[in-house]
Amino acid sequence: MIGEGGMGKVYKATQLALDKPVVLKVLRQALLSDERTVARFQREAKAASRLNHPNSISVLDFGQADDGAMYIAMEYVQGKDLHHILSREWPLPEARVIRIISQVLSALADAHSAGVIHRDLKPENIMVEQRRGEADFVKVLDFGIAKIVDGTNDDGPALTRAGFVCGTPEYMSPEQARGAQLDHRSDLYAVGVILYQLTSGLLPFDSESAVGFATKHLTEVPPPPTRRRPDARVSPAMERLIMKALAKNPDDRPQTAEQFRAELLAIEKERRAGVGPSRRPGQPSAPGLAPVPRKVTPIDQQETRVNPPSPWGSNESTVKSWSSAENTVKNAVALHTSGPVPARDDSRATGANRDTSPTANSGSTSGLIFKIATAALVLLALGLAGIYAWNVMQKPKEVYVPPPNAPIVGSGKLFDYDPPRETRRPQDATRISLEGDDAWHKGAMDFALSRYIAAWEADPQPELALKIGELYFQKDMADDARGWWARYRKDAPNGKALQYVEKMLAQ
Repeated sequence: MIGEGGMGKVYKATQLALDKPVVLKVLRQALLSDERTVARFQREAKAASRLNHPNSISVLDFGQADDGAMYIAMEYVQGKDLHHILSREWPLPEARVIRIISQVLSALADAHSAGVIHRDLKPENIMVEQRRGEADFVKVLDFGIAKIVDGTNDDGPALTRAGFVCGTPEYMSPEQARGAQLDHRSDLYAVGVILYQLTSGLLPFDSESAVGFATKHLTEVPPPPTRRRPDARVSPAMERLIMKALAKNPDDRPQTAEQFRAELLAIEKERRAGVGPSRRPGQPSAPGLAPVPRKVTPIDQQETRVNPPSPWGSNESTVKSWSSAENTVKNAVALHTSGPVPARDDSRATGANRDTSPTANSGSTSGLIFKIATAALVLLALGLAGIYAWNVMQKPKEVYVPPPNAPIVGSGKLFDYDPPRETRRPQDATRISLEGDDAWHKGAMDFALSRYIAAWEADPQPELALKIGELYFQKDMADDARGWWARYRKDAPNGKALQYVEKMLAQ
């Protein structure tokens, strides 16, 4: 076994007839009793097996063993995932970025033509290997696997389905974050996020929670990569294409993977012709920039957040990203019931801040004491986090009770009640709001709503009104959502989400 997660176990196996290494994903035993999940597992495996593209992972077989276990057998790929490359080799030349992403888009074009939407595209699901002397040969992993647990019936939006969530919030399209019906253009939005990250070393948005990322993808326009990182080597044509791919409205993005790929290759053709430089005139080449690790997505309290395991274990379990992948699976990689992979330590790869002077050892004793003290503080924090998490888990779910003067259901009027200033408790509001984020992430919509309302009662902030409005909207209570969105507009006339709120209020 090379990996284990909430949905099942991952094994490296050998196909006896051909003496060929393969990867087996075995569905968790507890899910076998859910006929719908099993049926979706079978349908998705069939869909993925129809893909026949050199840049897509090959599904070799699927079925049910004698003991009832459901499995999918996949090609075993030896290489590094794109997150590993990004963390250790950034900045990447624009030509290399184009070479990698053009292959990703080629794989997506084939998948989309077969009616398969990836829905969880991210750097960890893109493998890069050396193949027959060809540098940066790409394999896209796990087509359709995330759809196993993302219902397409009336069970509720994907973001709020109890138990599982399809996708990783940093890369979710706005329509995916809302739980709306998706088409292939959702994948193209994720490609835009990946391009943004590859060219700038940063994600389009920063947040401390999964819900925060989803909200920003829904409501905020990301700044261009060169505005967030002026020293990034991004050509104007590349920046325009990235921002086009990140459009909130799917109609404003590239409409197909083929079109996206053609526009990307045109940038490289222009660069080769000497028309489009890989960096803006006057920009430093920034050869010594340290790689920027991906931001960890916390899903509990900010001070003590812990990422739960991935449904299938880490992607290093699915493929051999480096030599230790067969022996250890450390990080979660998807938000089915989890957050994304924590950033890996890059200091060893870059050699940054390494002291090589003769006096480097003079402070070794004090440095050791500092490390011991730091470790003790970390252990203490983890212990307190465990106690807090246990107490939160023991709390009974609360039923939402509207505060005084809340909008009457169906009225759609502005929620204009203000808690007395002498009763406000900002610190309590922050804690309660985080409980709401955690509940929303787990699919407990009513409990999340009650937490946000309680937090608003403790300290009425515009961001809380925005979240409450979104939850009402997802509960098909549009008039009540408008009441809270109107309150956000009143309290935050220059808020980042104002454009989104105005659009929703106009519907």
